Amino acid sequence: MILLTLTEIARISLRFYFFMELSTPIEDIPRIGPQYQKRLKRLGIKRLRDLIFHFPHRYEDFSNLIPVAKAEAGGPFCFQGEISDIRNITTFRKRIVLTQATLADETGKIKVIWFNQPYLVNTFKKGDYACLAGKVTKKDSSKYLSNPAYEKIPANFRMVNSELTHTGRLIPVYPETEGLSSKWLRFIIKPALAKLENQLFEPLPQQILEKYNLMPLKKAIWQIHFPDSLESAQEAKKRFSFEELFILSLFVLRERLKLAKEKAIAIPVNLAMVKDFVESLPFKLTDAQKKSGWQILKDLEKPRPMNRLLEGDVGSGKTVVAAMAALNVAKAGYQAAFMAPTEILAKQHQKTISDILKKFNLNIGLITGKENYYKNKKISRRELIEKLKNDEVDILIGTHALVQNSESQKHFRKSKVPEVKFNKLALVIIDEQHRFGVEQRAKLCQNSQTNKKLIPHLLSMTATPIPRTLSLTIYGDLDLSLINE
Repeated sequence: MILLTLTEIARISLRFYFFMELSTPIEDIPRIGPQYQKRLKRLGIKRLRDLIFHFPHRYEDFSNLIPVAKAEAGGPFCFQGEISDIRNITTFRKRIVLTQATLADETGKIKVIWFNQPYLVNTFKKGDYACLAGKVTKKDSSKYLSNPAYEKIPANFRMVNSELTHTGRLIPVYPETEGLSSKWLRFIIKPALAKLENQLFEPLPQQILEKYNLMPLKKAIWQIHFPDSLESAQEAKKRFSFEELFILSLFVLRERLKLAKEKAIAIPVNLAMVKDFVESLPFKLTDAQKKSGWQILKDLEKPRPMNRLLEGDVGSGKTVVAAMAALNVAKAGYQAAFMAPTEILAKQHQKTISDILKKFNLNIGLITGKENYYKNKKISRRELIEKLKNDEVDILIGTHALVQNSESQKHFRKSKVPEVKFNKLALVIIDEQHRFGVEQRAKLCQNSQTNKKLIPHLLSMTATPIPRTLSLTIYGDLDLSLINE
């Protein structure tokens, strides 16, 4: 049998780190057993990359390293010295285990007390050197260090902050889970960073780093985990926040470029009819409603898919503006789909749109999980879908069921329930709670007689106030129309 010393085991572990990559599963990382693997996965940490990008949410300042002779009530303070005595005591009344120790340096001694940590008598032996950090409590004429954080150090115990992990510096405190402490995470993350920093690829261009005075990745990853100062930690956070938004913006830009290459049906604006519609309303449109409506109508004229977000408070008139667009599409000989998040809201839209478009003699349908209507008359789902396929429905209103995904379609085929098939779909209107991409719109045309390479125009509506800077990142692939009157 071959017996290895702890030093030899540590060397083997560090050599193994050298051969690891960011994609290494946590099961292959040294010193992470099965129980810790389960706990890490509860935090969403499955690979080494997830581990080193598991950032602290705050820091404890244990950087105030002072001689024992200068200890005073308060803190936190940090002390380095020799453990000259350590033992466990059980209190008589509450049966609490107190671990009492004495820490000595060249200037004096201070008493140390830990609560309910009896294993520390095996962690520290008389003559060991330690760095302890915590608050100093004064009782009567004596002072003691109460429940401090601790870290073993070599005999030449004056270690600088950068050499310490759990004391003597700004200490990272991470999001935790049961059985997984910040101390354990520091113990695992620090050696991993030391071996992997040369594998970290800088995703930000050099000119961007210089322009916005951002930390390089290798420095930032160290400073966010083990910062030299709070200012350095904030600079590292700034860098990673910028990187996240920068990559998100690139993704949005790519989606815009992808959408610009797609083709859509160009719907010319019927100005006479639009004017007639506006005059038929029992109220006068606001300037914001007119502007938003015009932006949408001009988008519909283009041979590429519209991708627009209509934002306005509840009651601001978004449905009227959307109805104007649907009317223009229907009178051009095409169909519009109007999707609402709930059956109640779908019925409300069906009533509102039927009322304001009454004089234009459109065929409006409603499809929900329970009821189906055609021209305000109740009919079966099968009859409504047959009319939709035969181009007898101009505007179909419903929940997400009217744009079923492929899994839903399989379910309907098995249950012999007819699938929703549009004949000439040109416009999709989404009210709240939905993000509807190019692929989903393309599926709507798969069973259509329209050219299957064409993508329907999309109008999303929301009553949620979205700051412009936020909309550029989350909804950056959508053009924005705002009803603020």
